[in-house]
Amino acid sequence: MPLPLQTARLLLRDMTGADWRAVHIYNRDPDFHRFLPIDPPDEEGTRGFVQLCLARARERPRRHYDPIIEECVTGGVIGTLRLSLRERGVADLGYAIRPERWNRGFATEAVAALLAAARAPLGLREIWATVDPANAASCRVMEKLGFALSTNETGAPIKPGRPPSLVYALRVVTADLISERAV
Repeated sequence: MPLPLQTARLLLRDMTGADWRAVHIYNRDPDFHRFLPIDPPDEEGTRGFVQLCLARARERPRRHYDPIIEECVTGGVIGTLRLSLRERGVADLGYAIRPERWNRGFATEAVAALLAAARAPLGLREIWATVDPANAASCRVMEKLGFALSTNETGAPIKPGRPPSLVYALRVVTADLISERAV
C-alpha cells in the first residue's frame, strides 16, 4: 500500500524518527488515553512506540502500517493510525486522535482514506476493530465507515474494571464474490 495519502484535510504518511516529539505532546495527556489500553508514557515510552513503528515499516513483507495523521492546514501531527495484517486478507485497525481535534471528523476521514488505499493492494476482505463501550464517538466512526457491531464476540476490557470492548467488523465484498444472479 502506498504512503503518503492525501485527503481534503489530512496527510497520512509513514512515521519518521523525528515524529516522537509531536506524538509525545498529546501522548502524555491523560485525556488522550481515556479510551486506550495504556497509561500516558514518558518520553522514553513515546520514543519506543515510534521506534517500534519504524521497525515494523521496514519488515518485508510489510504487515503493519502505522501512519502519522497530519492536518494539512497547520502541518501539525494530530494522531496516528494502525492497520495490521493478521492473516491473509484479514487486518485489525486502530486510530487515535489528539483530544483537541476530537469530534471534527478527522478519524473518519483518515480511516476511510487508509482503507480505500489498502483494500486492493493488501487483498483485504475483513477488517476488525475494538472500541471501548464508553467511547460513543468511536462507535459512530465505525458505523459511518460501514463496520458492523459483532454480537457474538467481545474484546478484552480497554482498562481494568471496564466492560469488555465492543468488536466491530467490516467485511469487504469484491466483484469476484458477487454472483451474477444477485445483480
